[in-house]
Amino acid sequence: MERVIKVLILALIYVLAVSVIELLGFYHPFFWTYSAVFAAVVAAWPYFKLCQSNPVPGMAILCATLLLMLNFLFGQGHEYFALGCVGLGCIAEGLRKLFGNYRGVKGVISSYVVMSLIPFSKSIVLWVDYDAAMELIVSSMGDIYAAVMGRMLSKYMFMAMFALTIIFAFITIWILTRNWRPRDRYDYMA
Repeated sequence: MERVIKVLILALIYVLAVSVIELLGFYHPFFWTYSAVFAAVVAAWPYFKLCQSNPVPGMAILCATLLLMLNFLFGQGHEYFALGCVGLGCIAEGLRKLFGNYRGVKGVISSYVVMSLIPFSKSIVLWVDYDAAMELIVSSMGDIYAAVMGRMLSKYMFMAMFALTIIFAFITIWILTRNWRPRDRYDYMA
């Protein structure tokens, strides 16, 4: 029971780290539009600690599911975000198994890079369905907020955000895993 509580606490810290960055979007549209870049740095530590202390299947799926539930609870979820959480969470789990059998450094690094794209799946609606997204933004945040956000939505900014998210996620998790030596399977089970 103690291990389950520790897993849930670390997963909730990951979810809160991502959510706090997204909440900054209420103050400026830059933080909402490009939250994935900042969340890639802030959420790395809780994800690393979760994978370090629990080298078992399901950690990425747990984080993605909790993030999805929290966003739908507060009315911030949509179908692109749900698809991103489920799809990217499953891919991250597959990479952990493929590269590290849930214990290896390569598995944690590759899975975190994929997990860092989950906030990106929330803001992708701005590029996929621009008119509907801007209509919603105008009705909830106002004309000035929407005008500022509209200037940040070029295809070059889209590509830059995608690339920066991957680069920052990789560098941050790589720094965290540099001195980590995963425990042996039998040591973990004891």
